Amino acid sequence: MEGFVKLFMVPSVSQSMTIPASLVLFALLAPAPAPAVLFAACDLSPEIRAEVTNSAKPVADPSDFDKNVALLLALRQGHPHDLLVHESYQDAVQRFGIEGHLRKLTEEYQVLSMQHPDDLMYDYLYARSLIGRNTVSAVRQITELLALHPDFAAGHASLAEIYASTTFHDGEKEKVERERFFQLCPGSVLQQRPGPLPDPSPLIDRAEHLLAGNGDPTRVVAMAQQGIRDDEWRLQRIRPFDWYSAEYKRQNQRALQVEYWKMWSIEVRCERRAGRPEKAAELLAVMDRRAESLERHSDPIYWDALSALAGLYEEGNQKDSVSRLLRSMQQFLVQHPDSRRAVQMEELRKQAARLN
Repeated sequence: MEGFVKLFMVPSVSQSMTIPASLVLFALLAPAPAPAVLFAACDLSPEIRAEVTNSAKPVADPSDFDKNVALLLALRQGHPHDLLVHESYQDAVQRFGIEGHLRKLTEEYQVLSMQHPDDLMYDYLYARSLIGRNTVSAVRQITELLALHPDFAAGHASLAEIYASTTFHDGEKEKVERERFFQLCPGSVLQQRPGPLPDPSPLIDRAEHLLAGNGDPTRVVAMAQQGIRDDEWRLQRIRPFDWYSAEYKRQNQRALQVEYWKMWSIEVRCERRAGRPEKAAELLAVMDRRAESLERHSDPIYWDALSALAGLYEEGNQKDSVSRLLRSMQQFLVQHPDSRRAVQMEELRKQAARLN
């Protein structure tokens, strides 16, 4: 399946994107707001806030970036010098975008900053676009801007949010920035960074239960494949961001790999259930080759792949293939002792002994 390739070679969606001239020119056609206006920017006007609130409601598919940011993009084009509209647009890109969208956002605001040298708003927005992907640089640039403009509330808000995060936590600095922001903007609120991630998709587990209950094979496969697409998008909401540790990213990537093996197993079982044994055998052979391509003695997914294959071959009464896989699993256990896996393997051996 194409998704398997995408997991390890995720293309940037904007590798071929260029910044539309209109998105640069809109900021050149009218004078920039005076510093006093920027300093007083604590909240959106009621009219604009209503539009932002409406645009913040996700469409049916949270992975449809264009639809999810369309209203905010139009709002920004209609209010090109409203700092808080720009911030709302950036937040939407951070919420719904993946690597290519995030890179494009930074490139766009870098161009705007260059087109407006020494302009506080665009210098700040460029720095702010780095938050979450190069947060250390964002902190440095915003701190430098605040040294020149100590009453710039938006800058204090961004730093307070960063210092409140788990990865970049600094309690003392957070307190200073938070207090200064609320002095300048009493009654305003700060957002939590990073925002909540979507939960892992439940669809693959539901597909397994539906299949066990003699559900329609076509529906089962479609459900499992949608679950994979949802979790692929979730992983790409994690990978580009420096809010998340390398270990956390590895854990989530491995979880998605496990989900792939579940989905492929579901596909094989559904083909058998639908009376297409030849198609099931083709899919099973592809899974076998994928298992062979894994690093046998170091890749933790290798065991999951072998156990999934052994179960499928056992269900197909293919004793020789089960025996082959059990030998590979035994070799893996010798190098990676694990009591839970040993119990799992013993159960597979018992099942294999009952085969004709």
